[in-house]
Amino acid sequence: MIATICCRVSGNSIATATEEGRNNRGGDWSIPLQRLRKFRIGQSWRCVAADRRGTAVIELALALPILTIFLFGIVSGGSWLAMSHIVQESANEGARAALAGISTSERASLASQAALQTLSRSYGIRQEEIALKVDDDGRQLTVKVAYDGSANPLLKLPIMPAATTTIRRQASVVLAGF
Repeated sequence: MIATICCRVSGNSIATATEEGRNNRGGDWSIPLQRLRKFRIGQSWRCVAADRRGTAVIELALALPILTIFLFGIVSGGSWLAMSHIVQESANEGARAALAGISTSERASLASQAALQTLSRSYGIRQEEIALKVDDDGRQLTVKVAYDGSANPLLKLPIMPAATTTIRRQASVVLAGF
């Protein structure tokens, strides 16, 4: 049902009537102006309190910085884990490749080539950022790989720094005897 409100101000009171009130009851209702002003002020505060427009924007303004920090943390931590994994994988590949060598120098050469090849295929790691060392005592061969990621932008995100920018990993294989 739609009702229209008609107002008539005279002196200290205001007369209101709805279409239904005028037709059915035939009465003229008068409300003192002070009561109407109090009603309007109270009504406006109730309307403001009940109005839910803009709450999503306020919630977004409060939550977005926290979500951004979490996002940077996930990207930074994930990048560090990926780099750490690829450095370990290159040490593993170098140690496996060294098993095919007959002499100490050949094993060291095969290990270095395999480790550097594995690193060059991933994440744009350059050879200048890699420190590679092959220890061979005739019984056990150890490949040590260190990656200096201080120039890597994925490890230098502004909000969440990486755990460390230098990643060191090693892998060992037994050459003779068990």
